[in-house]
Amino acid sequence: MLKIAVASNDGNSVDEHFGRARAFHIYEVEDDGTSRLVEQREIKPGAEGAHGSDAAVEQLSDVNAVLAAQIGPNAQGALTRRGIRSFALKGPVDRALASYGKRHKLLDVAIPGLPDGYSAEKRCGGGCSSKGGCK
Repeated sequence: MLKIAVASNDGNSVDEHFGRARAFHIYEVEDDGTSRLVEQREIKPGAEGAHGSDAAVEQLSDVNAVLAAQIGPNAQGALTRRGIRSFALKGPVDRALASYGKRHKLLDVAIPGLPDGYSAEKRCGGGCSSKGGCK
């Protein structure tokens, strides 16, 4: 069983930017793709009193993967260092969870010659700047 955090405004669509999400829907997902919502986790402000990717990474340290509409490179790096996979995608939550549940073993395989944590999904909607922010 996997624990997946989803950035969603309504619980139906992956539609929120990782660093702007004030809450994440946490699901348990089985290898056959079935899932169940276990909690909605509010992201409490970080040390500087602001919501953001650092606060979210810290408070999602118990999940296996994160799904969000956009994830900046700094957040992706912080998640990867904690062993958490991250995927930037948009669409229905149930479909994304079923797909990841059925395919996570393939996605988790390290590809020789590529850096740890690299995946084709690691992008920020094509709009990330070199300073780590999304446009």
